[in-house]
Amino acid sequence: MEELGNVASNITDQASGIVGEASNHIGYLQSIGLAKSWWWPPDLVQHLLETVHVYTGLPWWGTICAVTIGVRLLMFPLYVKSSDTIARNSHIKPELDAINSKLMSSTELSEGQKYALQRKKLLNDHGIKNRWLAAPMLQVPVALGFFSGLRAMANHPVDGFVNQGVAWFTDLSQADPYLGLQVITAAVLISFTRLGGETGAQQFSPAMKRFFTILPLVSIPATMNLSAAVVLYFAVNGMFSVLQTLTLRNKWVRKKLNIADVVKHPQTTNGPPKGIIETFRENMAKAREQAQRRQAMQDREKELQELSKELKKNSKIKIVHKSDFNKRSN
Repeated sequence: MEELGNVASNITDQASGIVGEASNHIGYLQSIGLAKSWWWPPDLVQHLLETVHVYTGLPWWGTICAVTIGVRLLMFPLYVKSSDTIARNSHIKPELDAINSKLMSSTELSEGQKYALQRKKLLNDHGIKNRWLAAPMLQVPVALGFFSGLRAMANHPVDGFVNQGVAWFTDLSQADPYLGLQVITAAVLISFTRLGGETGAQQFSPAMKRFFTILPLVSIPATMNLSAAVVLYFAVNGMFSVLQTLTLRNKWVRKKLNIADVVKHPQTTNGPPKGIIETFRENMAKAREQAQRRQAMQDREKELQELSKELKKNSKIKIVHKSDFNKRSN
């Protein structure tokens, strides 16, 4: 009986060894119905993970960390440009706010165009291209790609996910039993918000700081059932964000990367700080009012164009005097 038990144990070990090697070749993920394309973000992330896992020999937890850090390093130049743009905007904030206020309150189309040109000239004179402000938004499809890609791999689960975790979360296909990854993620998200966002140059209002302090805490129970693989990505991505924030706040780094310094202006306080909902409602009301003004200006412009056409049409009518009419009749 003992010999039979040893034989069974050897067979089990050999089988698990064969299964453990299944994910160590390119094309494994496609063979199980994952990584079907190279253009869909989750599939692209899965291809990247598989490539790094196969050619480096890293366990899956190390692969997730390496790919996450690699992607963030590729995106770092975009955050540098965004940080520089935010800083340059801070230099002209009083003038820019004054022009924007006039633009918002203008009722004439020509007047609005004049202020818009003034704003454009002000930005051009200071070498500011606000399109770089949207660069960090590329992180959204990247994060969604990692989230969906890793979740699908954990749900399968991919070979090696069950035993290639680390520390207290050895099974990447299951949720972290101690919520340690969730707590780490919440802590780093609060930290980088307090430090000025991922560009290291954003100035959050007290209300926004409170909001971004509460949100990560709420995310702990919201993500408690997610697989350790997904939350590991959140944690590593968050830690990189804190490191990036500290880097972009460093004066020596900003000088070497030719990033402008941030100019802090005193905030105008009209009463107690407004909450998130109140601020949102106020901004929506301003946007609605501006849209109505623009529509009114467009309607008035159309009326003027129609009136001009009518005047041109009437000017073509030839006026015949009575004396001329008598001469022609004779």
